[in-house]
Amino acid sequence: MAVITFIVFFFVAIGIAIYHSESRKGKGLPPGISRLPGPKGIPFIGRVHDVPSKATWLKFHQWSQEYGPIFQMEIFGTVHVWIGSDQIANDLLASRGSIYSDRPMIPNLPDNRTSGAYLPLLGRNETWKRQRKFAHHAMNRSAATAQHSYPAIELKRLLYNLSKDPSNYQNYTEEFTGRTISRLAWGSTEHFEDLKEDTQGLLAAISPSGAVPNVVSWLTKLPVWLSPWKQTEQRRREKENDFFSRARRSVEVAMAKGTAQPSYMQMFLEGKDKKENGWHDQEGGHQVGMLAIAGALTLASPLMSYILAMCHYPEWQAKLQNEIEAVLGGRCPKWEDREQLPLLRAVVKEVLRWRPPVPTGIPHSLEKDDIYNGYLIPEGATIHALEWSITRDQAIYPDPETFRPERWLVPTWPSFKAGTGLKGYHQFGHGRRVCQGVDIVEQELFLGMGGLAWAFHIGKSRDANGNEVAPPLDDYTSLLIAKPEHFEFDMKVRSLGKKAMIEKAWKSVNGGRTDDVEVDMTQMGLREKAGEVKE
Repeated sequence: MAVITFIVFFFVAIGIAIYHSESRKGKGLPPGISRLPGPKGIPFIGRVHDVPSKATWLKFHQWSQEYGPIFQMEIFGTVHVWIGSDQIANDLLASRGSIYSDRPMIPNLPDNRTSGAYLPLLGRNETWKRQRKFAHHAMNRSAATAQHSYPAIELKRLLYNLSKDPSNYQNYTEEFTGRTISRLAWGSTEHFEDLKEDTQGLLAAISPSGAVPNVVSWLTKLPVWLSPWKQTEQRRREKENDFFSRARRSVEVAMAKGTAQPSYMQMFLEGKDKKENGWHDQEGGHQVGMLAIAGALTLASPLMSYILAMCHYPEWQAKLQNEIEAVLGGRCPKWEDREQLPLLRAVVKEVLRWRPPVPTGIPHSLEKDDIYNGYLIPEGATIHALEWSITRDQAIYPDPETFRPERWLVPTWPSFKAGTGLKGYHQFGHGRRVCQGVDIVEQELFLGMGGLAWAFHIGKSRDANGNEVAPPLDDYTSLLIAKPEHFEFDMKVRSLGKKAMIEKAWKSVNGGRTDDVEVDMTQMGLREKAGEVKE
């Protein structure tokens, strides 16, 4: 019986998809207007068979080179428009943001646009506007509180752990970013493990290679008892709701005791009773939780890419270390040093360009038909600012495949903009959907990469014969966030003096101990900020 039901659903879904696809093709075009160029698709399935399961952006980039900086293709009846030019992305997603700021429905998360549970993926509606207002408030206030001491605290733990076991770099970099985000969200690292699990679960749920219905959308028509993806998503959602509720309650308890550390959740709880805000507990749990997940998803990837870059471009590691030593006289960079370390800022920016963590961009959805340069972009199309192509635009980024931080430092390079940080950088989106957490991202990456350069010499590993072995440049994880697969490399603390400084700094925020026990590091960090703890 189950097999018969599945077959019926299959053919009904195919018929519906073909009907909609053919009826859309039958619509006439205004005189002088053309459809966007792009690869020809097979009826119903489009070009899904050409898209690899890993590093999908490389195929889309190949098509961008073939069909131009804006093209379209279909996957199972859905029109996808790919933009490989920052200028076109701004023309559409920013200048015409009134119709390009919606989000598409993610088939495996059928309520992502409307439920209020997925802030970065919410549709352009009143819930999104209300939640975005809170996010803006949280980001602005956090910059003025002790929250911005959190990355410096966790950096000490990262450097110490890497000095003991560099082979575990993936876990340690993810802990650095995840624990920092947990502190920002809830004022404590106690929720880090839950955050890590939920982040991976949501990433799989929204990725094309993580859940088949995201590609074959008609599978969402199957009932729960026939759909393993719906069953998995139900379990994930239940655990997520429980996690967010527990995290919110832990902050409420800490506030009642007078022990709460500054956090986004504390800000929410302090403002929820104001009538004009219209906030409620369940929504607040998801708002803060999604802000945490957004940060945890993306921040570890650039740190791994930095390590990869230093293996292949050791000359830039030497230049960066020379800058740090010359300016800081042997100590580790702090956030307050950023104006004096232009090369470090350039390295951060170049790592993001060279290996963008979200190479396909976060998709937008077009709310009505639009005409651009004589081409029709149809209502309902999913719009992708294809970062992998944008960051390889030869007109702006000459020699794009090469890691060259000087493109951000030398005025003769077309990408040069004096004195700019990450704000306004296309890596963080366009128009009304630009990322609101740019400041904390910049701080974490500046401190993380600066700390790695200060503490370690990173180089290629060696085989049994002593020959250098270069880690692969094109081996990526299969999900939406591009992380290099685990690779071998050599990492050594640069000197005995730095080794002693790393250990001393870790003890200063770990109760005088070197074992990885959980102590009240936030209080230690606040003491450090006040000058009571020295490196």
